[in-house]
Amino acid sequence: MDNITILLKVSGLTFLSLLPMVNPPTTATLLLGLSKGMSREQLKRTVNLTTVYLFCTLVVTLFIGSGILELFGISMPGLRLAGGLVIGFIGFRMLFPQPGSGNQQHDGQSIAFVPLTMPSLCGPGTMAVIISGASQLAAVADELPRIPLYGGVILGFVLISALAWGVLRLADPVCRLLGQSGIDAMTRIMGFLLICMGVQFGINGVMELAQDPAFAG
Repeated sequence: MDNITILLKVSGLTFLSLLPMVNPPTTATLLLGLSKGMSREQLKRTVNLTTVYLFCTLVVTLFIGSGILELFGISMPGLRLAGGLVIGFIGFRMLFPQPGSGNQQHDGQSIAFVPLTMPSLCGPGTMAVIISGASQLAAVADELPRIPLYGGVILGFVLISALAWGVLRLADPVCRLLGQSGIDAMTRIMGFLLICMGVQFGINGVMELAQDPAFAG
């Protein structure tokens, strides 16, 4: 295979592998619930920042993700449990807002990385897929040229980030359509769903931990 064919195939596989894990529509509904008090410009800036953070996080995970986890002794079950706690905490605050929080203004940066980028778009599942893919790339790098291999993965990251940007931008017209009362209702609904997601993340982490031979022994 020539380099262009390798690059296109790897980028397509990367995009398709990450699509169900990144799941931009879920993050769009989360942004909808968190966008209360934001102006249209703040919302656009949040979407742009989230897209940049997503791409950077994917790249960092590809090259040094496994090294960071090993350095700090963090296992994937631990990462899932931590992500579940973060999601559950945010969901609880959305379901039971503090008095006066309805008038709170967001600067966009406060939610662009957490929780929109991590753990919503790039959660433990996404990281696990990338780290697994990185190990496979390292194994075949001696047989195939490195540049189109890693270039294809980076191109896949660009495509998934562009898709996330397009889906998140739809939150602006939806906000205008729902109005303030609709956003309030959506915030509480999403808060409950986030609590459920956080609990499920924790359950998955505990189940993986229980199946770990080191833990079982």
